[in-house]
Amino acid sequence: MSKGKNKDDKSENVHDNLEKENLSLILETLEGINNTNEFKTVLFESMEATRLVMNSEASSLLLVDDEKGELFISVPTGPAKNEVAGKSIPKEKGIAGWVLENKKPYFTNDVTKSDYFYGDLVENFTTTNLICVPLINRNDEVVGVIQALNRRNNEEYHEEDVPVFEALATHITIAIERTRKIDAMRETIHQKDVMIAEIHHRVKNNLQALSDQIQKDTKEISDQKAKDLFKKVEVRMKSMSKLHDMLVEKKVNENIDLHSYIKNLVDKIEDSMSFHQLDIDVDVSGSQFKISQTKALLCGLILNELLINVYKHAYIEGTKNVNKIEVNVANDEGLAILSVADNGIGLPDNFTLESKQNIGMWIVHELLQKLNAEMTILNDPGARFTITFKS
Repeated sequence: MSKGKNKDDKSENVHDNLEKENLSLILETLEGINNTNEFKTVLFESMEATRLVMNSEASSLLLVDDEKGELFISVPTGPAKNEVAGKSIPKEKGIAGWVLENKKPYFTNDVTKSDYFYGDLVENFTTTNLICVPLINRNDEVVGVIQALNRRNNEEYHEEDVPVFEALATHITIAIERTRKIDAMRETIHQKDVMIAEIHHRVKNNLQALSDQIQKDTKEISDQKAKDLFKKVEVRMKSMSKLHDMLVEKKVNENIDLHSYIKNLVDKIEDSMSFHQLDIDVDVSGSQFKISQTKALLCGLILNELLINVYKHAYIEGTKNVNKIEVNVANDEGLAILSVADNGIGLPDNFTLESKQNIGMWIVHELLQKLNAEMTILNDPGARFTITFKS
């Protein structure tokens, strides 16, 4: 009796060790999936996770294509992955089709005896056994299925493998949905970025055309005061044209000094806003350090909107105060800090970046998302905007 008990103890210990190893592998796998934000990478990591956790020769992810009425194999792993990739089956056929329709897991240790097996898609891979579970999102919709094929060492799939595989499928579904949303957000931001660049480009061209027309018409004016006035308008429009040109200029793969870029940009903004009757002193301070031009351009677009807002709303004509704007650029252990402060009347109590009633501030909010930056806003007593992001 004691020998039998020892054998049972050993079997239990082996089983416990295997469960611990599986749990450790699952946790490590989930960490990799959850830390990935690229859609294709998530799919690849998920299928590698499926193959490893289920100890299988191959795995595949089949996503639903409603337009074609098919399940297409998105990311296969295993010896025939190159031949299988991109193939598809009717979404009502095969074991995958049954799992999709019934929203239930399915496994068989002899596919030749299954009523649902569709057949192998390539000649150089023979399926002996498989386990398949649905990918069900939060709306209770099946977005696809995952399957593990041919358990290693001629072992079989068991009923207790199903909840493990379903748990993994739940995390994979969440990761897929998350990265799809991230991709959609990136596309939206990209479209807005292109739209802003196009607006600046059109404004620049229109200003240049108007400036050329004013220059031409000025030659026909005999009154000197009128000529001087038109000349000032022409100079201001050229300054604004240069500002828009600077805001959308791109040089591929080039890092630029943020302080110098901001200083040049402030000069252009001052010239373009010179039509305001208020005398405003703008001071740029801080340290020099380089960042990617993409980030510098985003900073420039944000700064442009903030300074225009200050020029338009921060000061009241007739006050005896010296109007000042302070722009500071700093680098603190890998964090870029851009601050814009004025000594004006401050912000209204109901001020919010997200409000679409103030288009300029709404644009700032969108650009901050693109820059992956945080902004703090203070009234002390004028407005102070501080932007922080990784340099």
